[in-house]
Amino acid sequence: MRCVLAHHFSVAKALAWKGALYDDPPYQRASSVWSLPKQQLFIDSLLNGFDVPKIYLHDLRGKHPTKVYAVVDGKQRLNTIWRFLADEISLANNFRLEPGNAPDLPPGTRPPVAGSRYSELDPRWQEVLRTTDLSVVLIQNATEEDIEELFARVNNGAPLNAAEKRNARGGDMAALVREVARRPFFTDRLTWANARYRHLDLAVRLLSIEQADDDGVGLTPDLTRRGLDAFVEANRHLPRADRRALLHRVDSGLELMERVFVSADPLLSRSAQVLLYYLLVRSVVTDDPDAIPALRDVLERFQQSRRSQARRSGAGRDLVLAEFDDATRRGRNDPHSVARRVEILKDRLHAHRLATPRNA
Repeated sequence: MRCVLAHHFSVAKALAWKGALYDDPPYQRASSVWSLPKQQLFIDSLLNGFDVPKIYLHDLRGKHPTKVYAVVDGKQRLNTIWRFLADEISLANNFRLEPGNAPDLPPGTRPPVAGSRYSELDPRWQEVLRTTDLSVVLIQNATEEDIEELFARVNNGAPLNAAEKRNARGGDMAALVREVARRPFFTDRLTWANARYRHLDLAVRLLSIEQADDDGVGLTPDLTRRGLDAFVEANRHLPRADRRALLHRVDSGLELMERVFVSADPLLSRSAQVLLYYLLVRSVVTDDPDAIPALRDVLERFQQSRRSQARRSGAGRDLVLAEFDDATRRGRNDPHSVARRVEILKDRLHAHRLATPRNA
């Protein structure tokens, strides 16, 4: 791999090359979408001539049918430039041109003012922005492993997390994980965003569960980091029919989850909870599909009981709740711990069903 500084890569060139830039390659590190104030601050920096972080582009010439470069780092900066030039955003209401930052322009040139859109800037200032050079690094002769290493260096040595590394490896399973993570369940039912590929980390666990069940291993495979890494690598090349079958199984499970949980459900505030409830729902449907409508109410009461017990002393404690908490502490991804917690929740659901008239 070799990194070369691009010469004269201006704002205008970034716009002209928009269609040739692959802005969502599979190995790109997850980043949250910039808020409007952050986008406005970036444009502010460009107009004031401040230094801005580098943009890293992976050279794809000869490797991709339509794209010339893949955006490794700098997607939000490029998107902000494109949006401002398209009049989709304006300068901030507190924008000001710092004294001494204006270039040498003809007399009578109107400086940018707060709240202006690109089309409202003086034509000379439009030209100043278009000809502003961006610091762009071209990455040549790089493998996916090289890109992974570069990510760590670009982010001040911060290592990639497990989900980011699995995604960077590429392959059929990594692509399938991304497809699952785009399902509406993740954006509607969960209360947490896909920061650093948290959705992908959950998606690979769901796929591993369904694959294990299909293989006859049961619904509690090895969900540790090592086990998931091995799962993705072992299925790097997966026949199309197998991919479709596995995706169908996960989609069926997510449809059941959507029947139980509501939008931005507080019961799904943690990844470990989502996984546990997914296993529970799959198990309940097999044993007693009519119990699905009552499931969320049972889970909500169960969580309330756990919170109430946490405030009690040793006397009068519910031993089953204590066992559930002990199993959780032993290991959220341990197959035996997971299986025992699912059984406890099923028992609670069964007791609720026995105590509740069927026509209630």
